[in-house]
Amino acid sequence: MKYEPVRDAAYQLVIRGELDERYGYLFEGMQIERSEGKTTFSGTVRDQAQLHGLIERVEELGLDLLSVQQVDTSQPGSSHQRDEA
Repeated sequence: MKYEPVRDAAYQLVIRGELDERYGYLFEGMQIERSEGKTTFSGTVRDQAQLHGLIERVEELGLDLLSVQQVDTSQPGSSHQRDEA
């Protein structure tokens, strides 16, 4: 499998628990959605350093990271996801 660095890719970070809006600003403008005991942060990540920073922030806050997924947005309606966690 060829390694491709992250560059302006859409990602979803799923965290255990339904976090309130106060956490939104900590995740650099990502969209926040809560349901079924989970919070999903979705948005564009400019590079791998930013992605690692977001993951580190989850750890610093003591949150339980369930998954990190790159979302394929190249085709409308595409549901292809790559699990990174």
